[in-house]
Amino acid sequence: MANRGDVVSVDKLWDVFEREREKAWEGVEAPVATPEWNIAAGKIDVINNICESVYNMNTCSRSDGEKAEKPVWKEGKSIVHSDYADGTARTETHHWGEYCCPACGWFVGRTVDVFGRKHTQEKKNFCDRCGQKIDWEGIKRES
Repeated sequence: MANRGDVVSVDKLWDVFEREREKAWEGVEAPVATPEWNIAAGKIDVINNICESVYNMNTCSRSDGEKAEKPVWKEGKSIVHSDYADGTARTETHHWGEYCCPACGWFVGRTVDVFGRKHTQEKKNFCDRCGQKIDWEGIKRES
């Protein structure tokens, strides 16, 4: 069983989908539009919807030798509004910065300021979204 953080290549994922399609039709010998046939067809529709979702996540094949790439640094500002029980409120601008996957732009790490020193946290060796291998060698963020 896969653990959180394990990466399954998209090529293997397509193989799993194909096996599941075959399993859905296993033992179905009923004519078209019977309840048994409709159940199998419904399973196929679910599998096809999952396939389409995976495809739409900008996934790409990792069978190219799993070449690691450096993460991309992105930063910005967010406005955060807080309402308190005593009727007061506060609006603040938060500055954020994070490392993103070079293939799909998904979050792969973050730099935080602790007592005036920058620390990179939550570093992922693989992108959770597309499986791109991340190379952290020599990555330092000082600003």
